[in-house]
Formats: sequence, C-alpha cells, structure tokens
Amino acid sequence: MDTRYIVVLEIGSSNIKGLAAAVGELGEINIIAIEEIRVTNCVRYGKIQNVQEVSAHVNDIIRKLENNPLISPRKITDIYVALGGRSLSTVTAQAQAKFPNAVEITPETIDRLKRDASFGLVTDKLNLDMVPHLFFVDKSEVKNVVGTIGSYIRAEFSAIVISPSIRNNLDRIKFDGRTIERHYVVRPTALADLVLTASEKQLGCALVDFGAETTTITIYKGDVLQTIVTLPMGSRNITRDLMVGLSMTEDSAEIAKARTGSAIPVDATTSSDLEINNYIVARAGEIVANILHQIEAAGFKPQSLPAGIILTGGGSRLRNFDRLMEAQSKMPVRMAAIDSSLQFKGNDFDRNTNIDLLAIAKYAAEKSTAECLTPAPEPVKEPEPEPEQQAADSYPESNARYGGRRPYTVDDDRLLDDDDDDYMKRTTKSPGRVRPDRFNSDFDDDGFDEQSSDNKSIISRIKSGLAKFWADPKDNDDDMDEPTI
Repeated sequence: MDTRYIVVLEIGSSNIKGLAAAVGELGEINIIAIEEIRVTNCVRYGKIQNVQEVSAHVNDIIRKLENNPLISPRKITDIYVALGGRSLSTVTAQAQAKFPNAVEITPETIDRLKRDASFGLVTDKLNLDMVPHLFFVDKSEVKNVVGTIGSYIRAEFSAIVISPSIRNNLDRIKFDGRTIERHYVVRPTALADLVLTASEKQLGCALVDFGAETTTITIYKGDVLQTIVTLPMGSRNITRDLMVGLSMTEDSAEIAKARTGSAIPVDATTSSDLEINNYIVARAGEIVANILHQIEAAGFKPQSLPAGIILTGGGSRLRNFDRLMEAQSKMPVRMAAIDSSLQFKGNDFDRNTNIDLLAIAKYAAEKSTAECLTPAPEPVKEPEPEPEQQAADSYPESNARYGGRRPYTVDDDRLLDDDDDDYMKRTTKSPGRVRPDRFNSDFDDDGFDEQSSDNKSIISRIKSGLAKFWADPKDNDDDMDEPTI
C-alpha cells in the first residue's frame, strides 16, 4: 500500500486546529504539521456563529499546511472534520423483526433493523449514526448476534444525533473558491476509541471531555456505547467569573487561571490569589456536580462504572480538577493519555494538548480510505536536443572554425577497402583544376601533357611492361613484388 495522506480539521469554541499526516504501509501515522488559531465569539458552544470569519481562519490553516515543504506543491482535496457541540447526544431507538421459520441472523438483517429504527426516531435532530446497544433473539439477550438462529429478533440502538444547524454551518464554510470534500467524524466516539482501553469499555467508564464552552460525557458499559450527553458549560465559565467579579480582561483572566488557579482550596500567598481561587473553586464545583448528575440521570451509579472517570479536554488541565472530581464522585479518576503502542510519529507536537486531532486522525487512518491530497507531480524531463544541434555540439572546437558546421572527416580503414572505390568520391572534395599560369605551359587544361618527352618515355615503359605481362603471366610471378617502373 502506498503512503496515504490525511488532513483533519477541528473547530472548537476557543481555537481552530488543522493537522496533516501521512499513513504508512504498516498503519503508522506520521504527523507532518499541526496549525492552530485562537478564536473568540465566532464559535459558541461548538456552533459556528460567523461563517465568514471561520472560513478565513480555516483557509489560513489550509494555506499553512499546503506550504509545508513535505506537502507542497500538492493541494488539499479532502478533509476530515470533527463533529460535536452542545446539541450532540444519543437517543434510544428500537426495531424488531419476525420470520416464519427459524433463520440465521446475518449482517444484512442488522442493517435492516438499523434502517427501521432510524425511520422510527421521533426527533428534529440529524441522525449521525446508529450504534447497536442490545439484541434479543427469541426473547433471550444475545451479545454476538450475527450467526445465531431464531425466528424473532429485537434490537436496541443508541442513535447519535445533533442539531442540523451545526452541520449546516459547517457545510457553509468556503474554501477560497475551490471544492474540498468534507468527511464528518463524531468526536466523542473517536476520542473514546483513542484513549479508552478495552477493559475500561468492558467494565464500564465515563469519558469526560471538559472543553472551553461544552462538556461531553460518553459512557461505555459491556463494551457498548451507552449514552452521550453534552453540557453547555466549560472552562470559559470560570474565565467569565473572573472577568466579571474582578474586572479583568479575558486574556488576564486566562493567565490568572492558569498561573494560580486551583479547583480545590489551596494556601494563597496573596489576597489577590485567594480571591481568584475562591471564584475558581466555586465554579469548578458546580461543573463537577452537573457532570455527576448526568451520569446518574443515565442510570449509572459509581459502583456500576468500576473503571471510573477519564478526563480529557483543555479545561481538565486546571490544577487539581481531577482531585476534585475524584473526591465528589467517589470513583477512580485518571487523565486521558495515548497508548504508547499507537504509532504516532513526529517530535514537534504535544500529544496531550492535541488528543482531539489525533483521535480524528486515527479514525481516518483505520476506518476510511479517502486520499486528502492531490497526486505528486511527475518530475519534469529536460527535452533532448535536436540531431543537428547535437552534432554541432559534439564538435565544439570546430564550430568557430567551420561556422557551426561539422567538418569533413575521412575514415582511414575505408581508404584501404578495395571494394569501395567510390569512397573518396563521397567523402572528399573532388580536386579542382590546376591553374595553367602556375605550371609549365606544356600542361593542358587538366594539368598533364601527354606530348612531353619525359611523359612519352614513362608511358612507353608502362605499355611495354603490360604487354609482356599479358603475353605470359607465369613468367612474371617472381617479379610481382618488383616495381614496374
């Protein structure tokens, strides 16, 4: 399998992030680049409020990713977009089927039940996915339903739904006059697949994504998704308390929260730090109480989730927030971390602060085949020189002397070839006429005078020798190597 490239986009209430990665032949994910832009008020509770402003930020991120030396000059054609927000939740749906005789349950049977359950949903929200919850075959609960035999089957699903306006506003993002295909990924389930272990899903746990303006609780039990609920509150509630109560700007409040803030009471060195901590402790306690109430409302008590609570999100990095959650819930609490066995490569990024992007990247690498970049351009080949030009270039020293023409050459081996009498005629210039004024007047126009005395003597000797040779060739065998003149 050739290297495949994926691009991820996550639009949150406090920042917009983009990631580009290459998926190797063995499934390893090589992070090429991560870009981030902080935003305020253009995204509220995970919903885009100003499409034009968000589009400008998204195009800026795409431009930075495309300018990366490991990507340029290729262009982004597809992008995986994280889907979440305050309206994201689950709704229970059911469907059943009866058969005249006992039949084997097949994947096609499950797909039919999903469609029936989806049609029976009573909600004005958009249905994103139908996750199987429980199966009953002939009134007996069955875990691995495919392959079982029965004449009656009933199924319960957790339908993941979201407000249509969140999806529609994401569809309205403009990519600088070009078309980029969007592939939406449900963020809570992608996060769960990344940070939860198989034993935690089996025993029962709650994944709490504590973000800037929303907090999403995802509960697993028996290796099955049980429920998703989103609260319209997050770490920005603490920031606003400091802004209003202490007359601070948002940037100053964020700095004070990160520098001296704590979710539980601590010894303060100054009265100002004590006042800041009082606001933070009060709001953090309220947020934790709402999280635990949603877990209880879903029908789960601390003893029914022995794997405890797993915290992720930017808000969870508030100092001592995990200790506050553990004290109030009476459940084990740990911070989400990426398993070291997962093959994420790249040294220029922080895994803990980019868990959301890595979760979408893992989903795209394992459960999709879309290629997000245009193919690499073919290398440009230099045109071959024309034959005439190549011949001239191969004789550089003669170009100046002969005006760029190839000089005449004579092959010495061909000169010795008796079978090619016309070779000299083809390869050399014919001798010109000898000028009469440069020689004796006895010569004719061709440069030779047969009437001169010396020439007559030579001709007579040649004729005599030829006559003797042809009269008796045998007598002349010994004289063949002797000169005839």
